[in-house]
Order: sequence, then structure tokens, then C-alpha cells
Amino acid sequence: MAALELGKGTVGEISEKSGVKRTSVYNFLEEMKIRGLIAELEENGRTVLVAAEPDAVVARAKRQYDDVRQILPELMGVFNLPGNKPKVRFYQGEDGVRAVYEDMLKTGETVYGFSDYEKMLATIKDVDLWTIPAERVKKKIKFYCIAKDGEQGRAVKQLDGKQLRETKLVDKVDFETDINIYGNKVGMISFRRPLACVIVEDAAIANTLRSVWKAWWENLK
Repeated sequence: MAALELGKGTVGEISEKSGVKRTSVYNFLEEMKIRGLIAELEENGRTVLVAAEPDAVVARAKRQYDDVRQILPELMGVFNLPGNKPKVRFYQGEDGVRAVYEDMLKTGETVYGFSDYEKMLATIKDVDLWTIPAERVKKKIKFYCIAKDGEQGRAVKQLDGKQLRETKLVDKVDFETDINIYGNKVGMISFRRPLACVIVEDAAIANTLRSVWKAWWENLK
């Protein structure tokens, strides 16, 4: 901003105009030159800095965006390559909760879950998240759920027929989470603020948790 206002100036002049220490200007200068924000010129035996025109900065950003869009399929191909290491993604807050549920919907796989509706409904305030069951029904994704017994759990179970879900209630458990197993992924949501959310993509982890889930399910009424 100081360089734009001055038109051009030495490091000292820009430092004085911006109120940023001269040493700090030098620290930032190289990166700003690389980004095309600042040009360095020799004028009458002194080095002056010239700010790039704002339009040029925007045009450069657009070109960089277009370049990334062009190689995105290649990047996604590398990202999705099978490997030995699990892929883990972390999210936070109600936006993170939606990211986990949307990932679940995107796969289209049958979901096997552990849910605590008492904690879920008491914690999540974003009403848009309650459209998830309807979105799941549209995609014809079946949901089998082991849920903590309670007033909210029983209320949700009453909607099983409409929401393509089968729920079995258990008491004397303290889940405090929502854990959904689908395909080769596990989505986990903690209902303790600030709502920590994790997606683990690993076939071995998903298969192990699904086996644990099925063993419990088969022993429930």
C-alpha cells in the first residue's frame, strides 16, 4: 500500500511511509518480488521499489488459478493412489461436521454408525445439518445405527422408516461422538466444543471397525 501511494520509493522511503521497520521491509521484499507485487529498479544509482498495478496482480492471480485448475485432475489422481499410509483429514466446528457428512453422502456406500443423538441434538445448532437424512434418502444410502438409548435416540428411531435407517438402542454407554463407517473411510465427530471432526481413509481401519460394529449389532435385540 505504501509503494502504491508513493508510486516508487527506496526501502527507507517505503519504511517511513508504511511505518514498517526497514529490516522487516527487507525480510518481506524477496517474497513480494517473487509474487509479482513489487519490482526493483535502478534509478540514478539507487535502488527503488515500484508496486505492481492492482489489475496486473489480479490478472496474475487468475492465471495461477487457471493453471491449478488444469492440473487438478492429475493432482487428484496422485491423491487417490492406493498406498500404505492412511489419509487423515481434520475439520472443526459445524462446517467440519457438514464436511464429514457430505463426504459420507458422496461415496454412496452403506453406512454403519455409532451415534449419540442426545449429545448431537444438544450441541449442533445449524438447522441445515438436519437435511442430511433427507439427502441420504435421495441417494438411497442405507444407514444402520447403534445409538445411545435416550429420549432423542428413541425419537430418531421413530423416523427410521422415513429416513432409510435401522436403529438399535443401547443403554449404559457414553459415546459423546458420531462414528460413521462407509466404504474404506471412517468419519468421526466429537460433540465436545469446538466439534473436532476427522475423516480417516484406510481400508484396514474401516474393515476392522466395521467388524467390531457388526459383532455388536448381531448381539443386540
